[in-house]
Amino acid sequence: MPKEPNHPAEARKNQQQQKSTRETLRKIAPFIAPFKWKIAGLVLLTAVLSVLAMLPPLFTRAIINEVIGLRRDSLLPGLAVMMILVPILHAAISYIQIIGIAYIGQTFVLRVRMAVYRHMLGMHIGYFQKNSTGKLTNRLMGDSSVMQQILNVASVQVVSDLVCSLFAVSATLYINWRLSLPILVVLTLFVANYRFNIVKIRRAWISVRSSEDRLASGVQDRLVANLTVKTYGAEEREQEVFNSQSVALMDHLVVGWSASSNFNINTMLLQDTGRTCIYFLGCAMVLAGAASYGDVTAFTTYAMQILWPAVRFSQLAEQLQNVRISADRLLEILDAQPEVTEKPGAVRLEGNVRGQVDFDKATFWYEPGKVILRDLDIHIQAGETVALVGPTGCGKTTILSLLMRLYDVQQGAVRIDGVDVKDIAKASMRRQFGIVLQESLLFQVSIADNIRYAKPEASFEEVVNAAKIAEIHDDIDAMPEGYDSVIGTRSVQLSVGQKQRISIA
Repeated sequence: MPKEPNHPAEARKNQQQQKSTRETLRKIAPFIAPFKWKIAGLVLLTAVLSVLAMLPPLFTRAIINEVIGLRRDSLLPGLAVMMILVPILHAAISYIQIIGIAYIGQTFVLRVRMAVYRHMLGMHIGYFQKNSTGKLTNRLMGDSSVMQQILNVASVQVVSDLVCSLFAVSATLYINWRLSLPILVVLTLFVANYRFNIVKIRRAWISVRSSEDRLASGVQDRLVANLTVKTYGAEEREQEVFNSQSVALMDHLVVGWSASSNFNINTMLLQDTGRTCIYFLGCAMVLAGAASYGDVTAFTTYAMQILWPAVRFSQLAEQLQNVRISADRLLEILDAQPEVTEKPGAVRLEGNVRGQVDFDKATFWYEPGKVILRDLDIHIQAGETVALVGPTGCGKTTILSLLMRLYDVQQGAVRIDGVDVKDIAKASMRRQFGIVLQESLLFQVSIADNIRYAKPEASFEEVVNAAKIAEIHDDIDAMPEGYDSVIGTRSVQLSVGQKQRISIA
């Protein structure tokens, strides 16, 4: 015996999806709120465009029935002028609408992108170890661009479509209610097509986005570690990994495009079938004397102004699914909470910091149950020079990370000059450190800007003095553009040692 569908479970699933959609919209709303009056103005323009689009069929009907049918020649000049002026006015308003929507859409994307980037910069270091750079970059740049579709011509066109549809439905019922019945049947089939396909489309494109994340992460990792790849002659192996990830993405894309194509083909088929049925039904009614030729012409035009919005809404619904997927992926970043937070009124380290460091019974773990440091007691007086020596994995880097408060201890305390680092403003504390990393990471800006990165307000004389202390001044001075040379360009090729000395400076 076949198993009956679990209707309560399906209902709960639908309720959860609706709740998720409402939650997504609630979180996106603050980004849209600053544009509410501009959007209202564009909606008003759209309504005007809708009214203008409704007029030509009435003019055509009047020409056929009144001018040609009843020989009222005096109406022709006025109707001709109106049929010329209406498209000109429609084009002018459309231009203003398109420019306005483009501005709002780009500004909206900019605000979302800045908010996500600001939040990412505020996250703790562990967040970036769990989420690859390629994945975060793909979401920051790619998904934010997709979200622009929520504010484009098609989305604002919904208002126009609603106005046109209501007007067209009223007009068709007024002209000939019998011809309206096929339209109602076709609209019902549009709704069924949407309900049947949209879930498949959403699942398919979620898989596509996940594959894109994996591919972007892999490319980022391998390009950054290019020296390691070449050192071990692993180019062919890495090419195979890239190929396999690309093929996996292509497979998901095929599934996604297949689902979208089925939806779009059904939509266009319904539109064409509906138009054909209405046309031949109208012809039959003209032959039977149940309708005039002018009525059928106007009716067919209005019928298309009902069916075309249905087509556009179907296409827009698919776009909005992509927007929702991108919004959920960006909101996943915005919802992530930093593990290292700053207390209100945190102490700022200003002036001379003596440099006394104390670890008081500090206990720390990255994952619960896997303690890295237990009851660590270290007391370093100001001015002392201390070296931490030990095998790989014993906790040397972890101790430095706790001192700089890249992580927080779970038990005990870490203090600088007797003040718990949890009570100190992070930025003011970290500016007191000078660090040379194992791998020298420089930005693609001028050498001078790289040297003054920890102190943006440093003068040029201070930059030069720091370079002399690090014994890199002569090398920089020998470059064609000196301290203005931009790292990463063809004219600036630095050795590993030169990069290290610039980092020291």
